[in-house]
Amino acid sequence: MLFDPRSFVSAVDAGQPAWTPARQHPVAKRRPAHDFLTLPTVPQVVPAWARLSFGDEVDLVEVVRAQFGAGVLRASDVSNPNSAGDAFAQAMFAWLGARMPRCQRLDFSFSLIDIGAAQDQLMQFGWDDQIDAPLYLAIDLPGDEIYYIGDERAQALRAVHPHLLYTAMSLINQASAKSLFLRTPEVLLDLFARWHWEWDSTLTDDEDAKEFLRDNCGMGEADVDRYLPSVVRPELAPDDVLPGFFHGGPDSRRLHAFGNRKLHELSRAHDGWIKDLCAALAELRLALNQNGERSAISESQWAEPAYAGATIAFKRCDYVGELMDDYYEGINSGGEATLYQCFIPIAAERSAIHQQFKDLGGMLKIIAALDRVLTLISD
Repeated sequence: MLFDPRSFVSAVDAGQPAWTPARQHPVAKRRPAHDFLTLPTVPQVVPAWARLSFGDEVDLVEVVRAQFGAGVLRASDVSNPNSAGDAFAQAMFAWLGARMPRCQRLDFSFSLIDIGAAQDQLMQFGWDDQIDAPLYLAIDLPGDEIYYIGDERAQALRAVHPHLLYTAMSLINQASAKSLFLRTPEVLLDLFARWHWEWDSTLTDDEDAKEFLRDNCGMGEADVDRYLPSVVRPELAPDDVLPGFFHGGPDSRRLHAFGNRKLHELSRAHDGWIKDLCAALAELRLALNQNGERSAISESQWAEPAYAGATIAFKRCDYVGELMDDYYEGINSGGEATLYQCFIPIAAERSAIHQQFKDLGGMLKIIAALDRVLTLISD
């Protein structure tokens, strides 16, 4: 067939002779060589199968070899692996599983993905895709629930001490920066400002907001009044649940976060959930201090997650519902979000491997302490 000049269109080939072989192979005897061929016997010394290996697998094998050689992961956690990546995944998830906290508020998990999958996610959602590690540990955020502090809890904390609610939210924000992405009142206020205050989440002047709402949002006076900072901020994010640079009044600027000595003192002086919360805050501060400036996610690539580990709102109000509805509508329309929070490159050098597992263990301790605080401070 390879030597036949004719095509598959019979009308074009009308009158053209077919190709015939010039000679026949002796093995074919009276049959033409382009007919059925008898295959020779293959000696047993010739390999009967082969495995196709792509270049990127070589890098993965080297990483896995380095990981097991570092001595943190245990070969005893691996059972009948079908590849180096499978062996590493079994050992890695055994290590993580032994340290994963049981959370009541936070929803997250982990995935191991290769460089190709990570690049696909990062390219698709507009973030830096110039990554070079062959393997990544991804933090999965499959969905988030909204939890509320509420007026009753907020007033109870303020009654104990004017700085206690501010202390709690400061530690929650610090823990989120070193572990799981949370939507806190600060994040919700930032979302609100994007759409209504020209991205200025520090805005406190009603007159500046009115000008933007009238001219750029085309709102009538009734709607304008509903979206003023003096109306929105007390409902969505009062000063004592925000970082200091958001604070507008002189009293708010004097707010500061307690150390562990004061938190233990307050815990001993009170009963019930106040006592438990102050103790939990001290545990969270201790977990943060033990990690120091380090973080397991400090070298990771952000992935623009659609969801959060949890959403912690100040109180139930229409603004929270509107914000989340608008946010998810935008996500559904644009599709520019993922179920991953970030991609942590898997270390391949002995000292870096030991440090990475130490950081991951510290992060999981922070998450455990953070979840306890969130459970006590919200409903």
